[in-house]
Amino acid sequence: MISAGYDEQTGELELEFRSGHVYRYENVPQSVYDWLLRVENKGGFVRRMVHGHYVERAVPRSSPPLEGPGETPGADALEEALRASLDRYGKPGS
Repeated sequence: MISAGYDEQTGELELEFRSGHVYRYENVPQSVYDWLLRVENKGGFVRRMVHGHYVERAVPRSSPPLEGPGETPGADALEEALRASLDRYGKPGS
């Protein structure tokens, strides 16, 4: 997995994998996303706690990424959200 995004209003989790495939999962609790950001083995966490537990759909490559309110479009918004989450919960190993 190379990136993750979460929409708090809809409960959609979007994951981008090294293969370039992107998937959205429906009705994912905020706590699952929070744990995803904190665990070291993200791939293992997705296999155990996300895949098969939530409705999954592939996202065409032309679809825009999930964005929260007030965020700028694209990868910059995702990077900012991930950095904010790391700051909020503490970086692994700190």
